[in-house]
Amino acid sequence: MSSIEEVTKTIDLIIAPVVMITACAIVVNGLIVRYGSLGDRLRTVNHELSDLQESDLAHNQNKAQRLQELESLLRDLLRHHHFVHDALVLTYTSILVFMLDMLVIAIAVAINANWLSQMALIVFLGGVAVLFGGIVLIAYELRTSHYSIQLEVHRICRLCRHQHTKLAGN
Repeated sequence: MSSIEEVTKTIDLIIAPVVMITACAIVVNGLIVRYGSLGDRLRTVNHELSDLQESDLAHNQNKAQRLQELESLLRDLLRHHHFVHDALVLTYTSILVFMLDMLVIAIAVAINANWLSQMALIVFLGGVAVLFGGIVLIAYELRTSHYSIQLEVHRICRLCRHQHTKLAGN
C-alpha cells in the first residue's frame, strides 16, 4: 500500500462501519436513558412495596389493593427493564461487530485477499442484523410500555376512562 490513492480508498472502505458505530452510539445513549429511568422507577416501586409489606394490611383494604397493584407494576417494570437491557446488549454487540469489520477491511486491503473482502461484507451485514434485532426489541418494549402505562392510568383515573370511551366513540 504505497500510493496515496490506495490509502484513501482504504479509509473510504472503513468509513461505512464508522458511520454505523456512530449510529449505534446515538441509539445506545437513548437506551441508557430509558434503562436508567426504568431502574429508578423499579427502585421507587420496590421501596413503596417494601414499606407497604411492613405495615398492617389486615384492617386497610386500600393498602392491600395498592400492594397488589405495586406487585403487578414491579413485575411489569422488571420485564421492560430486561427488554431494554437485551436491546443494549445487542446494540453494544453490533458496535463490536462493526469494529471487527473495520479490522477485517484493513487486513483485506493490507494483504490484498479477495476472500477477506467478501468476509468484510458478511461481517458488516452481521453487524446490521444484530443492530436490527436490538431495534426490534426496543420497539416492542416501547409498544408494550405504552400499553402498560395506559392500563395503569385508566385503572386508577375514572375521568380518563370516561374521556377515553368518549374519544373511542367518535
